[in-house]
Amino acid sequence: MIIRNFGPVKDLEADIKTFTIFIGSQGSGKSTVSKVLTICRDLNWYIQILQGGAGMLEPFRKFCLDEFFQDETYIYYFRPQDDVEVEYKEGIFHLRIDGMSSDEARGFFSKQIIEANKDFLVQLGVTDINQPDIEEKYGRLLQANARTMLYIPAERSLAGMLSTSLASVMAAKIPLYDALLEYMSVFEKAKSALKEYYVPFLDVTYALKEGVEKVWLGKGEEKHEPLSMQSCSSGLQSVLPLLMSIDYSLKSKYFNTFVIEEPEQNLFPSNQRELLAHLVSIYNLSETYGMVLTTHSPYILSCMNVLMLAGKLIIGHPELRQEVIDIVGQYHYVSPQQVAVYKLDTLAAKYCEDMKNPKTGLIGINSLDAVSEYIGEDYDRLFEIYRKQLLKK
Repeated sequence: MIIRNFGPVKDLEADIKTFTIFIGSQGSGKSTVSKVLTICRDLNWYIQILQGGAGMLEPFRKFCLDEFFQDETYIYYFRPQDDVEVEYKEGIFHLRIDGMSSDEARGFFSKQIIEANKDFLVQLGVTDINQPDIEEKYGRLLQANARTMLYIPAERSLAGMLSTSLASVMAAKIPLYDALLEYMSVFEKAKSALKEYYVPFLDVTYALKEGVEKVWLGKGEEKHEPLSMQSCSSGLQSVLPLLMSIDYSLKSKYFNTFVIEEPEQNLFPSNQRELLAHLVSIYNLSETYGMVLTTHSPYILSCMNVLMLAGKLIIGHPELRQEVIDIVGQYHYVSPQQVAVYKLDTLAAKYCEDMKNPKTGLIGINSLDAVSEYIGEDYDRLFEIYRKQLLKK
């Protein structure tokens, strides 16, 4: 993916891997990049490009990106699984598939969408997929289904806070952010489909019984007094819907790739580590194509480094597998070749910096410790002033 002169994004060239992490300060363009990537995985959008007209910009309006275009904006995306190239240059979108005309490409994508929607509706238990109100009932979900990538916004904790009234919120057509409404729609389906859901690293269980939501400590039957989702901590309100939506999407063959904004949201550093390890285990145990994470947290990078080092050892030295697994857990490792990490900084000479060391495949120690180093320097300077004052006394 290449993006130049689009909103806060100056000049980005990124190789999207199984796990791709963008880290940077507020306003550095992390969300912008991940939203553009989400749009570039939308089959409906491909058809709109091939047809031409104003519809090409509709996904950018939904993600509040339509004002980011500039005279010098350039966007390029290559989708390797079917050799699709999307390019925006000099104010015009182009789409190319090797060996296909525009009409053939439209037919190719239309067929994919029809088949994907049919399979998804069957998963939802819809027996008559031609019923007249199908668009009214499932339109938002079917539109998203053509994209294959679920965007999970930072505002996702609202889904937990409003858990018991999600259906009413969506039915009332309250003007919430479109990506949030889409995520809420997925979580609403997940609640009904999963019934009871256990998160091992938090040791909590969610259940929907006779229309009543319950969350309690432990697995299986209630071991502690249950709480409603609204009464849970902000961390649980963020993590439970997130993991339930991902698991539901994979089991129902809905989405297979996920963008997660700020996975560290409302989580203590040790829980950030456990969440990241859990997300990696989901990849190792399922058919997900991968995840894109946007983060402010250096802990996320440190934790990913541990999981990459574990993968490097297991792949390079299979005889060490059990010893490594005893440290990180059975499915908590990933090959460094499957991970890309980029730092975005609008003030730096190089806007998009690859944070991985090309020799080791791991994130450089200096990159991980940069923030701590700045804090340490300030502390040392202040402590020197403090020491001098003590000497005066």
